[in-house]
Amino acid sequence: MTKLEKLRRFYNRYERYLIPGALVFGFITDVLTFDFLDFNLAMLLLLGQLLLVGANISVINLYEEKVVSGKIFSYWRVLAPVLLQYSFGNLFSAFLIFYSHSGSLFASWPFIVIVVFLMIGNEVFRKYNVRPTIQIGVYFFAIFSYLNILLPHLLKDLGAGIFIASGLIALFLVTLFIHILSIYTFRVDDKKRALSFCIGGIFCLMNFLYFFNFIPPIPLSMREIGVYHDIERVDSGYRVVTEKDDPLWRSLLFYERRHIPSETQIIYVFSAVYAPEEMELEVAHEWQRFNEQKRKFETIAEIPFTVRGGNDEGYNWFTYYNAYPGRWRVNVRTREGHIIERRDFYVIREQEVPRIIKEI
Repeated sequence: MTKLEKLRRFYNRYERYLIPGALVFGFITDVLTFDFLDFNLAMLLLLGQLLLVGANISVINLYEEKVVSGKIFSYWRVLAPVLLQYSFGNLFSAFLIFYSHSGSLFASWPFIVIVVFLMIGNEVFRKYNVRPTIQIGVYFFAIFSYLNILLPHLLKDLGAGIFIASGLIALFLVTLFIHILSIYTFRVDDKKRALSFCIGGIFCLMNFLYFFNFIPPIPLSMREIGVYHDIERVDSGYRVVTEKDDPLWRSLLFYERRHIPSETQIIYVFSAVYAPEEMELEVAHEWQRFNEQKRKFETIAEIPFTVRGGNDEGYNWFTYYNAYPGRWRVNVRTREGHIIERRDFYVIREQEVPRIIKEI
C-alpha cells in the first residue's frame, strides 16, 4: 500500500473528526492570537487564509476533472477539505471577533447569527461543501466581509459608499475567480447560473443588512460606556458619581437602575469610542425613553460629537439629560444610524440613593 493510499484510508476513517477538528482549531487560533496582533498583521494573515481557500477550492475542482495531476496534487486533494475547513474556521471566527466588537449585539445580532451559522453549518453540511456553488458562495461572503473591514481602515472613513465599494470589488474578484475556473472545469462552468443566483442573493442580503443597520460599523468599537449621576474632568481622567454596582445576575437579566431623589435629575452617559489613527467621524448619543402607551422607544435628544482616532483607550466623551422616571436607553451611533453600543437603564425615584465616587 502506497503512502497516498494510506493517507486516503486514514482520512476516510477519521474524516468525522478531522473536518470539525480543523474548524475548531482555526477558531481557537484566532481567539488566542488576534487580541495580541497588530491590525495590519491580522489583515495579512486573513488575506493569506482567503488565498488558501481559493487555492483549495481550485485544487478540489481541477483535480476532480483531472485537469491537474501528479503526486503533489494527489496529496493536496486528500488534505484540501481539512485545509478548507481550517481556513473557513479561521476567517469566520476572525469576523466574529471583529464584528461583535464593533457593534451592539442588540442591533447587530442578525449578521452575527449568519457568521455563527456559517461556522457551524460549514461542518454540519460538509457533505455538500464539495459542490462549487456552496464553496464559492461562502467564499464570496468571506471576501465581502474581509473588504468591509479593510477598506474603512485604508480610507480612514465610513459610509454607504465604502460598503458598496467593498461589495463591488468582492463581486469582481469572485466573478474573475469563477471565470478562470470555468475555463478549465465543467463542474464550475455548468453551475454558472446557480452561482449567479447564489452570489447575487448573498450580495442583496448583505446590502439589506447594512442599510437596515444590522451590520456593525467596523472599525469603530466601544472601549467603555457607563451611566452616572455626575462626571467631572480631572488630571488623571474622569471622576464620576455612580451607585453601588448591581449583582451580576441583575446586570445580565435586567436593565441597570439609576435612582433619583426628585421628579427629574440630570443623568450622564460616558463613552469611549475607538477609531483608527487619522480617522475623524461624527458620532451621536441618542437619548431615548420608552413610551408606555405607544409601546416603543422615542428619541428625546440627539447630541452629536466628533470621534478622533488614534487612542487605543478610545475617544472619551459624555453627554447628559434631565431625566425623569421611566425606562431609558442611549444609543451611541454613527451618522448613518449604525449602532456602536447601546446602554439601557431604568430611572427610579427614591429618596435614599447610595452613591460611590470613583475615577475612570
